[in-house]
Amino acid sequence: MARREYQNPKVKLQKGPRPYWYIRYRVWVYVDKNEKKRREKRQVLGYCDQVTTKREAERLKDEVMRKVNRQVYAIGSHIRFENIVEKYRENHFPTLASSTKGKYGCHLDNHILPYFSGRRLSDVDTESIQRFLNAKNEEGLGWWTVSDFKNILSGIFTKVADWGYWDLAVPNPVLRTKLGRKHWKRERRILTDPEFRRLLMALPALIQLMIMTAVSTGLRVSELLGLKWRAVDLVRGWISVVERYYRGDTDVPKSLSSERGLSLGILGEAFRRLKPLDAKPEDYAFGEGGEPLDDREILKNYIRPAAERLGLYFPGFGWHSFRRQNITRIQEEGANTIDAQLQAGHSRPSMTLEYTIVAEKKRRRAVNRLQKKLLPKSPDWSPDSGFAGIVRDV
Repeated sequence: MARREYQNPKVKLQKGPRPYWYIRYRVWVYVDKNEKKRREKRQVLGYCDQVTTKREAERLKDEVMRKVNRQVYAIGSHIRFENIVEKYRENHFPTLASSTKGKYGCHLDNHILPYFSGRRLSDVDTESIQRFLNAKNEEGLGWWTVSDFKNILSGIFTKVADWGYWDLAVPNPVLRTKLGRKHWKRERRILTDPEFRRLLMALPALIQLMIMTAVSTGLRVSELLGLKWRAVDLVRGWISVVERYYRGDTDVPKSLSSERGLSLGILGEAFRRLKPLDAKPEDYAFGEGGEPLDDREILKNYIRPAAERLGLYFPGFGWHSFRRQNITRIQEEGANTIDAQLQAGHSRPSMTLEYTIVAEKKRRRAVNRLQKKLLPKSPDWSPDSGFAGIVRDV
C-alpha cells in the first residue's frame, strides 16, 4: 500500500481589488498506467467579502485537506480498470485452484474486460455493474454464470482495497447489485436407477468402475482422476481425498472441506483387482502407465456416445451428473443434508442443496408415514369411504 502523505498548508491572503483566501498543496496524477507525477495545485477558499475571517478560511481549508490527504486512494481509483485486472491476475490468480483460475480468466477475457475496458476504476460503480449484469441476463446466460461475474468483480474491488487503491470507507460497489431470481439455463436432471444401469453396461470395465465410484462417493472428476494408490486403503475399503488432478495440473483439493475420507463399499474388491502388482504409491489409480486420464477424452469417446446411443443424453449431462446423483440419492436413502455435505466436500450446506435434485422417494415415504399416523385405525374407515362425501359436505 502506498505511504500516506499528510499535508497541512497555511492559509494565505491574496490582495487586490477583491482579496481572497487560498492554499497551495500537492497532488499526485497518473500520466500512464505505471507512472505518476506530483503537481502543485492552488485552491481558492473564498473571497474576503464572503469569508470574512481567517478562522473561517481555516475551517474551509480543513474540509478541503481532509479529501486531499486521502488522495492515495483517490489516485488509485483513477487507474484504468484493465490495469487493475492485470494486477488482479498477477497477484491473486496464483492463490486459486487451476480450474477456478481457468474459469475466471475466461470470464474476464470474454465478458468483463470487453465491457469495462477503457474506464477508470472509479467509473465502475454500482449502476454500471448492475447494467452489465442485467445485459448478461438478457443475453440468456445462466444465473450461475452471471453470479460468477458478480463474484469476480466483487473480488477485484476487495483486493484493490487490500492493496491500497480503494478507500476502505467506501463500500464495495458490487455489494448492492442484484442478480434477480435464481434460475437454471438447463433442466437439472439425473439418471434414474434403470437408466444408470443401462449406461453402466454399455461401457468398458475401467469406465464402469470410474463412474460407479463417482456415483458411490460423490467425488469431483478432478478428485477421481487425481486418486493415487497411496490414498486407497484396500484393507478398510476406504479412500482419502488429499489430491486432485485437472487437465495437467496436480494440486491439493479445492478447499479444506474437500479433504475427506470416503467409503468404497463393495467396490473395494474391484479396486483390488484393478491395482497392478507393480503399482507404486504415487501412481494414479485410474490411469495408463501410472499417468492420469483426461476427463474430456473419457466423456467424448465413451460416456457421451453411449448415452446418446441409448437415448439417455440430455443437455448438461456429464461428470457433474454423477456427482449430483450421489448427493441426491444418499439423501433419498436416509442421509441428511449435513451427511451429504460431508460426502460432497462442500463448505456450506446451501451448496449441497443446489446439487440436490428433488429427493422424491424420500419425500413420498415421509408423506406416507405421516398419513398412516394421522388417519383413523378402524376397520369401518377407509380413505375412500371416509372422504367420499367431503366435496358435498364442504
